Amino acid sequence: MKKATTPELSKSRYLYGLRCPKYLWLETWRKKLRNEYDEPTEEILAQGYRVGALARKLFPGGIEIPYNGFSMDEQQKQTLEALKHSKVIYEASFQYNGVFVTADILRKVRGGWELYEVKSSSKPEDSHYDDLAVQYHVITNAGIQVSKTHLVHINTSYQRKGALDPSQLFIVVNLTDDVKERQASVKKQIAAQKKILAGAEPDVPIGAYCYQKYECPFTSHCWQHVPDKGSVFDLAGQGVNQYQLFHEGIKKLKDIPLDRLKGKQRQQAEATRKKQTIINKEGLQEFLDRLRYPLCYLDFETFMEAVPSYDGQSPYQQMPFQFSLHIQKKPGGKLHHHEYLAPPCVDPRKGFLDELLRVLPEDGCVMVYYMPFEKGRLEELAKRYPRKNKQIQGVINNMVDLLEPFKARHLYSWKQEGSHSLKAVLPAFVKDLSYDDLEIGDGGGAMQAYHEMCALVDSPEKLATLRQHLLAYCRQDTLAMVKLLEVLFERT
Repeated sequence: MKKATTPELSKSRYLYGLRCPKYLWLETWRKKLRNEYDEPTEEILAQGYRVGALARKLFPGGIEIPYNGFSMDEQQKQTLEALKHSKVIYEASFQYNGVFVTADILRKVRGGWELYEVKSSSKPEDSHYDDLAVQYHVITNAGIQVSKTHLVHINTSYQRKGALDPSQLFIVVNLTDDVKERQASVKKQIAAQKKILAGAEPDVPIGAYCYQKYECPFTSHCWQHVPDKGSVFDLAGQGVNQYQLFHEGIKKLKDIPLDRLKGKQRQQAEATRKKQTIINKEGLQEFLDRLRYPLCYLDFETFMEAVPSYDGQSPYQQMPFQFSLHIQKKPGGKLHHHEYLAPPCVDPRKGFLDELLRVLPEDGCVMVYYMPFEKGRLEELAKRYPRKNKQIQGVINNMVDLLEPFKARHLYSWKQEGSHSLKAVLPAFVKDLSYDDLEIGDGGGAMQAYHEMCALVDSPEKLATLRQHLLAYCRQDTLAMVKLLEVLFERT
């Protein structure tokens, strides 16, 4: 099916086309097939807007070209007017040969204009080079002299002290030479993408690029022929290529020839075929022998943000704001529960740490699930509060990782589908405890909920409800560890 009118390419569509021709075509002609945005994605977008606004402070006093409610022609007219009298322009718009772009920042200098593209990432990425390359192509061919092109990205080494310092928050990288080297490729790619848009939906097989960096928003359409349960993509770990199997016509895990699998992948496939639970009692006993009482089941929740809000905070630093702690003083004994959830819009770290050290027994065996996470947060807190370092190191030294016996597959169920995450292991062995009925069901949801809390300080009823949802979720994580340890004892 040919299209009567081929729409203009935009910078975004151009980048989609580089990733996958089908992505470009669907985004242009079948946008209604997009997956719905989830809350974490919305939060990422919101942080991106905030980063973009802050980057303008590096080049203050500019004029912004509005785009909401304005056509592309109107945006270009306003840009041409701004070019005559402004030294800094935000969201300048240009069109050349059916390709439309907007530039985050243009700055007038001797010899022309400098182009700045702002990203909320912590380092340059391949797509950033392509982003600047297509902008340079359009802007220069539209008659504007661009002397340099720059990427502006987040400096994760920056640590806030007092007022936010944009000059320290951002790193500016000159990519002019790289951008110029890509110009011939840009021209060829634009021509190729126009042909794609003029034709029928491309027949592009699914591949690793569907999830490269982020999930393509059209996976629900392109992956509709993949079985919901028991597909070859449930095969975990390194070894055979799942996409190769799928394109050979082997779509289900149970249909994979066992002679093509090795190690844990073969173990998973065999367990799935037999609906089997694997038990290594010796391995389980070695793990259980390391435990002592009181047993302290501990879980943290954290948030991250591109722009640090508090002194001593760096971009994308994991900031602990909540913990749940179940304490069991003797085998089979009563559970004593403690929890902490920081109030919104204050640095949560000191209150978090003070309360944790207050309720955690010094001689307790501290059980966590995936120890590097909690250990890493405690080490960061020790640097922040050196007077507490000895107590914090005591907690770290007392840690035991409940993930170990499941990762080593001393206990493994085919129901886990190759995963040893808490959310996969729990339903495989425990029937009476589920995350399905909780309003918050994972760490990403908890992080999003914390940011929502900060926006609800003037809505006490909504804030109280959200706090209860957060407390219920974190409590479930430590209770899940209690139940899983009971399973380990039962299976030895």
